Amino acid sequence: MAGSDVPELAMPSPVRTLCGTGPLADQLRQNLSLHASPEPESSTGLSLMESLPPELIEAVGHAVCRLTPFGPPSELRSLLVLSHRFYDVLGPSNAGFYANLFKERFDYHSAERRWAQMYRVEQRREKRDLLESLPEVKPDIALRLDPDVSITRPASPSQEFPDSKSPWRPLTNRDYAIEFKRRCTVLTRMRSAAESGQIPPSSSRPSSPRLQAFTPQAGKTKLQEPDELTQNLWTCFLMLLENDGKNLPHLKEYAHLHAYMRLFYDHSLLPEALKPGWPRQTAGRALGLWIGWLGGDDLSTETPLESDQRFFVLKPYVFAAHKFDAFPAPWTIPSLPVTHEEYPIRPPPEGPFFADLRPRSNAQLITHMGRRVEMAPPNLAQAAIFSFFHRVEQDPAAQSDLLTHAQGTPAQHMLGVPQSATGSGGLTASSRPTKTPLPELESRLHDRDFIRAASCIDPYSSLGLPKLYMRGSLTGSWEGRFSFFDFDSYRDMLGGRMRSLYEGPFGDQPQVWKLEERIVRLERGARPGGKGSPLNAGFEVGEGIDTGSSRSTRGPSQATSVASGSAPNSAASSSSGSSYPRLERSTSRRRTSMDLGPESNSTGRASKRAKSWSDVNAALRETDEDDWSGVDSDGDYEILLTGTGHSAWGQFVLKGRVRAWDGMFSIIKEYTPDTRGRWVYRGMLVGGNLVGRWRDTHTPTDMNGYEGTWLMTRRS
Repeated sequence: MAGSDVPELAMPSPVRTLCGTGPLADQLRQNLSLHASPEPESSTGLSLMESLPPELIEAVGHAVCRLTPFGPPSELRSLLVLSHRFYDVLGPSNAGFYANLFKERFDYHSAERRWAQMYRVEQRREKRDLLESLPEVKPDIALRLDPDVSITRPASPSQEFPDSKSPWRPLTNRDYAIEFKRRCTVLTRMRSAAESGQIPPSSSRPSSPRLQAFTPQAGKTKLQEPDELTQNLWTCFLMLLENDGKNLPHLKEYAHLHAYMRLFYDHSLLPEALKPGWPRQTAGRALGLWIGWLGGDDLSTETPLESDQRFFVLKPYVFAAHKFDAFPAPWTIPSLPVTHEEYPIRPPPEGPFFADLRPRSNAQLITHMGRRVEMAPPNLAQAAIFSFFHRVEQDPAAQSDLLTHAQGTPAQHMLGVPQSATGSGGLTASSRPTKTPLPELESRLHDRDFIRAASCIDPYSSLGLPKLYMRGSLTGSWEGRFSFFDFDSYRDMLGGRMRSLYEGPFGDQPQVWKLEERIVRLERGARPGGKGSPLNAGFEVGEGIDTGSSRSTRGPSQATSVASGSAPNSAASSSSGSSYPRLERSTSRRRTSMDLGPESNSTGRASKRAKSWSDVNAALRETDEDDWSGVDSDGDYEILLTGTGHSAWGQFVLKGRVRAWDGMFSIIKEYTPDTRGRWVYRGMLVGGNLVGRWRDTHTPTDMNGYEGTWLMTRRS
């Protein structure tokens, strides 16, 4: 045997057959010869193979599994039938072996990180609830203690908790082993479906876009469990969110992801769009749109007919804002969770122009990482917005339609702005918006998406994200586009004429934002969200944000100018000043992450200007865990937003706030001078980008207003 001192004939025949040929086989045979006994044990009658130590048999198993790097390790079956000894060591009972196999083949650091975050959140909330439930004991002023007597400190509240049964407790080898076997099964099913051209039918209960809150199941605490197809989509989606380089090849190379999703499109999305009426929503359709976006649809392989069909499928989810929510909970609710007394279960409002703002949940009980966890599916409309405008940019025919048929702007229709003030209505080559960025499959960019899906399950019962969880994520400069649908066509669509949705023209305009954050402590008994109307982002008339007294969190592009001559941040403030108290640092305790000023960080990271946003992300990641400490117990806080920007319509100022429950933010965009009106932007940070919808501020909140979509990416 080349490269080995052990004669090949000296090796047992089963070992030679198992090892095969090649450098890996030579090394494997050499390891076997070094660890094997020179003679079989005559007392037990064990062969050379039977006497190998478990560690060496596991090493053989790992080496054989590497022969097929993608998908299930099919060669492992040859080892399991080799002998009873190999089956005992490599069989299903060895959870440690399969856990190591999972960590070798799949990305697991991201899952461990998110599990740890969720577990810490639960522990802090349990401790807070326990401390709040303890009776208040007033000290006896007549009690005098001997100074020489030692007082033992009481046990920590965490010591009183029994063993945690939370699904977010630390993952074990058994969990990894279960997930490895289940994941291999899902990948095999996807591959078989792609090769046979048949996808399993879905029994998922569809619902109309606005009907789910009134279904009998809405009041039940037991969540719906997904069918086989939806569970496969859940597994695929979560693998993409956890991808750091290992997961994606399994989906593309082995499971034929693109072919599988094309089958799902033909099976579920296109037939539903061709049915009369509005398309119905299911968790599977939402997951399918997100997988298509994250997995990277290959637009170059589509025929013109297929491209037109995709636009046809996506249009309702993008432009029918009155039918398809873009947020986990209605944007008009400033603080969650809510009670059934505040928002009772009611039928949908009558009349096509009345807005349906009922809280609802379509969460499911899924299996992931060997646990049964409750998760809310990703928002369908957000994925549709990303995919739609990416396709518009890639399709020359769609660009031509966009330039020649987009007549007028929202301001022209709503406020009567002359045509000369807004231009010709079409977009020139120099005013084309920034292109929609392709998704980055880096797990840390999607940590917030996962935590939100696991925390914002039910608007009536879920506590949502930790307070200030979104701190620092919105600060900086952003660029992108806002789109608008033809006003007359939009009005006809609200009235029930669905044909206007497909025939109406639309356009878009570029814009640039520069945002800053102000973290304020709420007064005792005050609820977050402000006292004003949601159409004014919760601010009362004339109320501003004091940019001088509040401390701000500074982002990477703090010193970057939006445009020459842009309005300063002080323009967003009112002469009436701020109604929010200033956050003061306590001199009686050491500095912590709650000292929100830039100078509060003892390492000085926040006070330095970062060279790139990735550097700032790394710095925030180092402090994210500390940022949660003390937040839930020290008081109620709220993140306010100020900023400036410009678009083809002119300069504007921004003022808004962040809803702590899910990270949704509302921003008032007011042009200066006021010739383009005021607009309320609602959006979320998803995968490192901002996505949402804008709305006019003239229509009451209980009625469907004039809305459009917008996308922003961080400015480099």
